[in-house]
Parts: sequence; C-alpha cells; structure tokens
Amino acid sequence: RPPPPPPPPPPSPRLRPPQIETAPFAFVLNESRAWVEQHVPYFHSSDEDLNTAYWYRWRVFHLHLARAPKSQRTPGCDPKGCHVITEFLKKVPWSGPANTIVCPAGHHFAEARWVKDGRYAGDYARFWLRGAGWRKQYTFWPAHSVWRHSLLVDARPGAAGSLAHELLPALEANYRDWVRTHYHTGARCMFQSCHADGQENSATLDGCRPTINAVMFAEATAIAAAAAAAGNATLSAHFEEEAARWRGVVLERLWSEDLSFFTTLAQPPPKSLHDEIKWYRRKDSPTKGNSQSVQTYFGCLACPRGRACPPERGWPVGKLVPVRELSALASPWYFGAVPAAPAGRSRKFATAWAQLHDAKGFASPWGPRTTERRSQCYNFSNAAQCNWNGPVWPFEVSKAATALAELLQTHPPQPHAGIAAWEALMLTYARAHTRARAEGRAPPHVDEDLHPDDGYWITRRKLHGVRPWAGAGGLGASHGRDWLAKRGDHYFHSSFTDLVLGGVAGLRAGAEFVEVRPLTTLRHWAVTGARVKGFALDVVWDADGSRYGLGAGLHVWADHAHLLSTPPVTVDAGTPSGGVRGRAADMRAVPARVRVGRRASGGGATGQRAVVCSAAMPPEEAPSGGGRW
Repeated sequence: RPPPPPPPPPPSPRLRPPQIETAPFAFVLNESRAWVEQHVPYFHSSDEDLNTAYWYRWRVFHLHLARAPKSQRTPGCDPKGCHVITEFLKKVPWSGPANTIVCPAGHHFAEARWVKDGRYAGDYARFWLRGAGWRKQYTFWPAHSVWRHSLLVDARPGAAGSLAHELLPALEANYRDWVRTHYHTGARCMFQSCHADGQENSATLDGCRPTINAVMFAEATAIAAAAAAAGNATLSAHFEEEAARWRGVVLERLWSEDLSFFTTLAQPPPKSLHDEIKWYRRKDSPTKGNSQSVQTYFGCLACPRGRACPPERGWPVGKLVPVRELSALASPWYFGAVPAAPAGRSRKFATAWAQLHDAKGFASPWGPRTTERRSQCYNFSNAAQCNWNGPVWPFEVSKAATALAELLQTHPPQPHAGIAAWEALMLTYARAHTRARAEGRAPPHVDEDLHPDDGYWITRRKLHGVRPWAGAGGLGASHGRDWLAKRGDHYFHSSFTDLVLGGVAGLRAGAEFVEVRPLTTLRHWAVTGARVKGFALDVVWDADGSRYGLGAGLHVWADHAHLLSTPPVTVDAGTPSGGVRGRAADMRAVPARVRVGRRASGGGATGQRAVVCSAAMPPEEAPSGGGRW
C-alpha cells in the first residue's frame, strides 16, 4: 500500500479562484444570460462538450420557469403566484395547471437546489404539495427531493425555518395518500403502470415496479430524517420502519436471481386505484371529472397485435418479468434502496451494473438503451410517439448517472463499474446535447428520446413526419405531421447540471459537511459561486497546475477565503472505488477527498461557526454519506 499523501500546505490569502467567463457561451445562453449569471454556480472544464451542455442546460432551466395563476393562492408562495417549472414550453393537452407535469419534477428539484435564490425550489415544492398541481399523475418523489435540497443549502438540515421543516406535514400526507391508492394488498407492494411511471410501452408493462417501490423507500427515509430534525422521534421511528418495509420489497421481492437484476413483479391494478379513478371522473371531484390527473391508462399504448414479447395478454401475474430495463438498474441506487453494508450483499446487487457497458445489454454509441438489446422485447413497438423499449431517454440517463454516482461514492469496491464508466456515461450524455440531430434545431439541444445507434431525436422526427417515420405522428397527426411538432424544443425532462456539480465536481452534501469527491479524470475543472450550507464555495482542480496557475492539485475556498490546497492522488480509474491498486495504464491523477463545513469557534453558546476544511484523504478512505466528521 503506498504511503499516505503529504499534509496539505497552510491556506494562502494570495490564492484566488479563477474568473470563469460566460462570454464564450453567449450563443448558448441567449436571452437567459443575465439571469444565469446572477443565479447559478459557474463551471469550466477541459471538456468543451461538457462546458457547452452545462451552460445550455441552465438556459433550459430558465426558459421553463413559469408562474402558477395568481388566483390559485398557495400558502408560502410568492403573492404573484408560485414559481413553477414546466416540462414542455408549448402547452400540451395532458398537462395540469400552468402547463405543469409532475413526471420530471424530481429532476427539476435536482437542478433547482443549486440555484442561489431559494424561492424557485421553495415555491415549486409548495405548488405540488399545497397547491393545485396534479401530483399523482406520474411517479413523484417530493420528500426525497426536498430533503436533498435541505442537505445542500441548510447549515442544519431540517431545522426550523428550512423547507423540509415547513413541508413535513404535507410530505407525510402525500406519502400516506400514495399508499392509500397504489398499495397492492395482495402482492404487498406498490403498484404502478408503466405509463404513470413516465415510461410508455415499457417492456415490463404494469405491476410492482422497482421504480415506485424504490421511490417509497426514499420518501420514507427522507420523512424519517426530517422528523428527527424536527424533534419528532415517534414519527421518525415510524418512517424508519416504513423504509425498512420498502427496502425489503425491492431487495427480496423484485430481485431476479436468474437475471441478476431487479425487475417488475407483474400485477393488475389494485381496487383502490380503480376507486380513485372513478372518484376523479365525477364532476364534483377536485379536477371536475378529469381522471387523467391521477392516471391515464394501463397496459400498452399502440402496441402491435400478434407480438411475442411482451405477451399480448400481459406477463403472468405474480411472476417476475424476465426482461432487464434501465429504470430497474437506476432506481434502486438512485433512491438508496440498496444498502452499502454488508459489503458482500452490496457487491451481489452491483453485478447488475455489468449490463451498463454490455453491447447486448444497455450500451450504445449515444447512451444507455432503455431495454436490454438481447431481449425479444427490445424495440417491440414504435407506433406511438413515445416508446421506452429501446431508445435513449435523458430522463433515465440522468437517473442512471446519479445512481452510479451513489454506488461509487457510498458503496464498497465492486468490479462492475468504476470512475471510467461514470465519466464515459456523463461525457456521452453531454455529447447527446451538443452533437445529436434535431429537425429545425441546431445544437446544443435536448429533446425527448434519442436513437441509440444513429443519434437523432426520434419523437421529434416522428412529429415532423420525416422518414422512416412518415405518418407515425400519433396524437394530433395530420398528413404525417403533428401540430405539436415543436413540443420537444428545449425539453426539460431530465437533470444535467446536478450531475456536473455533484459528479464531475463531486460536491456531495452530508448532514454537517459538503464532501468533494469527483468522479472524473478530466485534466482540469472549476466550480465557483456554489451556495452550500449557507456559504459560497469555490473548488478548483488542476492535475498539473498548468491551466489555472494555482499549482497542481485541488484548491478550496469558502466565502472567498482560501481554505486548502492539496496535491493530486494517483488512483486506478478502471476500478469502481478509484482504489490505488491496478494496471499502470489505468492509473490517473485525481483530487484527494476533502470535507468542507462549519465548526464552532470561540467556544460557548455565543461562539461563531467558522467554515473549515478537513484534512485531505485518498479517495478510497473515509466513508461518504450524511454522517458526522
């Protein structure tokens, strides 16, 4: 084992973070430039596609900011109406108030937590939990989102005055409402249709899906943490028990030993959900007869008859579906349902990640496919506008990248995916923004679903009636062209900047600190002006010191004061944890891990809490997560 790195030199008042300019990206930011410059962390790196996509995605965020009607007064919101975030720029028939759709709301929250003005995330959460938003139309994870927001921005997560503390009763009520309608008492798990999971024509169809059951684990875990922070030990203990229940469902009921993968347990909808739909069809319901606010349809939409896979009559009830889907890889780790300990069990479930870079699994030139390539169900239906049986969907790519980051940053070593795999996934995702083809749009651009082999946006091409999709427009189609042909313009259905800041720069929030643990071997990158734990954080990495003139290594500032500079650490980028052993060809210089947070100084009750940086650590040492220093 190599000797530990030398101690870092003392802080220097002469060192200053670099000035990152937005001028090179003026063509990307356009009308959003002034807002972006004022509200978000600045980022720069050695990869130009990543840089361009980062700034473009903040423009997408800004374009989708909207207001709920002033008449819909929601407690705690801006008097002019709640700030909300839309999925489509163009009004679509299936959207709710203010053109909102809850399906991508979890991704919206992931991006919004980095915005310096907390009103956007706060209003958006209040709109869904207290306002008129259709929060049960699609799978939704508000407690998980609000708690992650609190971990990042609050010095004391969940304390009085925080968004998590304010919304705790509403989060609990939302959780209980989902259990009331979607819990399948016979199967003892949560039911969801593939469409209400946001995944039309999914190969595994409806049932107890890994997505919704992993979501329930994350919701219960977040509510337990928020209740503990609020001093409600009884409520916290109850939701810890609830979390254990959902973890058991995911790990014991939805894991297929034959596939070495999580998958759907085929089930029909529970009676409680049918009763809910009937209620919403009544004219005296909250949506005056509009049942699509809770559910649109079950089963397959526009699926061909006579198909072999999935069976026309559906998968056998009570059986695990023998198909691997990307959503079932991403969700258990994205929502933390797979435990990091014991190590042997963690490694067992991590075997599923071998499918990410398997050509017969999910691997493709433009990102991971939504269904494994080897399956008979792959690409079984293309008649509908949207299909989740093969194409690359940024919605699920961003979940997979977040999930893999969770595996690499919090779990013990495993041989199936490492830093190199995460970096390849992220850079491919960036290039989907900057190099994919979209009718009527020059890159950078993000749309709905991407052809995994040919690199064009499929639904957009269908809506434009372009070969080979002429006449396949679907909803509203006329003469092979859809009146919503431009609905995918700057589509906001996924996260990206959260992955740059949380994965490339590795800013991971715990209860008392922010850890810097990057998942990339880029030669240099810099983040300036990130608001975390109540202070401004700047982090700069330069492998050899030639780019920013600060010397080789990692440099950290808080509230413009230099805290630490530490030299690079050499790791094996081919192994999952970034361990220090491996082939010479895989050895790369990466930053050491550091932690930044507040500690009491001056003593006594009146002592100040100064921002300090912990000693540098090799990447494979010291556990990640939300624990103490």
